[in-house]
Order: sequence, then C-alpha cells, then structure tokens
Amino acid sequence: MSDPVDVSEVALQALRVRITKVLPAQIRACLEELDDDQIWWRPNEQSNSIGNLVLHVRGSVTHFLCRGVGKLPYERDRPAEFATTVLSRDELLEQFDEMVRQTEETFAKLDSTHLIEPSTDPAYYSTIYEDLFGVAIHMAVHTGQIVYVTKLLREGAVNDLWAQTHSSLGAWKT
Repeated sequence: MSDPVDVSEVALQALRVRITKVLPAQIRACLEELDDDQIWWRPNEQSNSIGNLVLHVRGSVTHFLCRGVGKLPYERDRPAEFATTVLSRDELLEQFDEMVRQTEETFAKLDSTHLIEPSTDPAYYSTIYEDLFGVAIHMAVHTGQIVYVTKLLREGAVNDLWAQTHSSLGAWKT
C-alpha cells in the first residue's frame, strides 16, 4: 500500500507552480507578441488594456500575496493600475518580473502548515489557503483576458499556450 498523500502539500505545490510559473509565462508570452500600441489598446473607454491588466495583476498579487502572506513591503496604488499612463513593454515587463520574483520569494517561505493559518485579509478569506486560492483565480481570470485580447490583435499568436505552459512548467504530468 502506498503512503497517504498530504493534500495540503499537493495544494501548495499546485498553487505555487501556477502563480509563479504558468500564469506569468502566459502573460509574458502575450507581451512579447505585442508592440507598445497593442499592449495599451482599448476597444472602448470602459475596457482595460492588456497593459492595465498586467499592472492590475501585479498590484493585486503583490498586495495580497507578497505583502499580505509574504510580509514584503508594498504600498498599493490601485487607481494607477487602471490609469491611461503608458509604459513601454520593457518597463512593464520589468515591473511584472519583479512581482514574479517576490512571489517566488513568498512561496519559498511557505510550507503546508501555513495553509490553515488565519488569512492576512480576513475581510475576504478565513485562511492563508483561501488567500492563495483567491490570488490564483484572480490571476487566471485576467491572464485569460490578456490571452484573448492578444489573439484578437495577433491572429495565430500564442496558439496552444495553455497546454504548452502547463506541460513545460510542471503543472501537468508529462
């Protein structure tokens, strides 16, 4: 008979690989396909550009995960995430990559025993596990939007990105 599986370890590893590797790789692949005008294109004034979505993902993940769970210093400016200020693709990637680095640093401090600790933002969740799960879902939703708009702007771009990133970055058994 095999040893019992520690579900909390499996959950932590699944969240870690998606938040630090798979979803960032998908966002990065989209940014690399687009020029600055495409990154900041909006179909209308009520919609967000890819650039705004990247800044929002960066702000949210850094706030809720890196600051909250990881105790890293961060002052969020949520309105700036949706402003019409345009950064170059390189500047945007630099900020995004810093968020990924801090996310990896945060996960390096965690083990499965932390998952049942009280949430760092009890107005939203009750446990650290829910904090991480919420970050993953939020990041996945906006990553999907970024991928969709990239496909609209660049026909044939990032085809099969979901399967490629999941299989190559450890989210799927290969």
